[in-house]
Amino acid sequence: MSKVAQDNFPRSINQFVPLMEFAADVVDGKHFINLGAPSTADPNGILAQASNTDSATSFTSADWATTFDGSSTHVGETVAGSLNAKYGRCLTIVSSAGADHVVTITGRDYLGQLMSEVLTIVNTVTVFGKKAFKYVDTVAVATGAASDTFDLGWGDRLGLPYKAEKLLNYTEDDVSFPVDPVEVPLFVDDVAYAAGVDVFSPSPIAGQITGYQSVMQVAAGGANNVNTVFVGASAVDVVGLTITHVNPTAVGVADSDIVTTDDDQATSRVDKFEAMGISGDGGGTGEVNYLVTVEPLTFIAGPDTDPQTTTTTDPRGTILVTTPCDASIEYEIAYTVDTSNLHGVVQV
Repeated sequence: MSKVAQDNFPRSINQFVPLMEFAADVVDGKHFINLGAPSTADPNGILAQASNTDSATSFTSADWATTFDGSSTHVGETVAGSLNAKYGRCLTIVSSAGADHVVTITGRDYLGQLMSEVLTIVNTVTVFGKKAFKYVDTVAVATGAASDTFDLGWGDRLGLPYKAEKLLNYTEDDVSFPVDPVEVPLFVDDVAYAAGVDVFSPSPIAGQITGYQSVMQVAAGGANNVNTVFVGASAVDVVGLTITHVNPTAVGVADSDIVTTDDDQATSRVDKFEAMGISGDGGGTGEVNYLVTVEPLTFIAGPDTDPQTTTTTDPRGTILVTTPCDASIEYEIAYTVDTSNLHGVVQV
């Protein structure tokens, strides 16, 4: 699918080209690329139970876990300090309860360009990075709460070779997948509304639940009714999605909520035909129509932010794949690129 794709990116040479306008594998503003078969996501693949305390701490290659120091049989990460993804992949971090540390990761992208990212730990919540690292060189932890530990690893969000604009096509092992979001309708009648009964529907596609909308069919009365979106037969709530129907809410009143923290969280992932739905806490009267948004994959275009900062998204964009990486699935995409600046703005 790809055409004359460059595959030689020496680790010690910075191949970044400012305002790059031509590449042999970009045709009519479109790029077709095989992203390879990246290894399985590993939440503690770089550092496992590393110490973050009330003193500043730093880590280097001597501290890497065996899954990242080149010594293990881990599928993919066979080169010390190098992530197994052609164009890099985004990192994840999670800590023990009470942690509040600011962590700065320094490394390089697939071009050999120096880069850094700042992630702020929030207790036991997994924080997802936005920049695609190919190499990790150092990790610096600022002073914070005492006696904590954290894990640093990588997820399923992959880097792209050129500054992306719009996704055109996506395949896994030559099987085409949808690229546009799907809206799943759900109706909560008066009985389910009052009793807080879960309303189920199968998801028509695999992907991430990223938001939902509601409109009152029958006016809300009585007690306020708080509802959430859930995934699976055990009805696990998607973190960050809540709509409250207050008393009174008239017929036709619309409301909505979207996931604002990140699009990678495990609670929002749904498989094709897996159960999903609406869960209310009961109380009051009313009937509501819902539309739940399921995105088959999350494609982030390269930003125009210049200069970059340690918290902005990757300058070329990223893609969160539909089926999690397992070192065997090959991903191919077609997308339009910014032909006035193919490598995006310079990293920081």
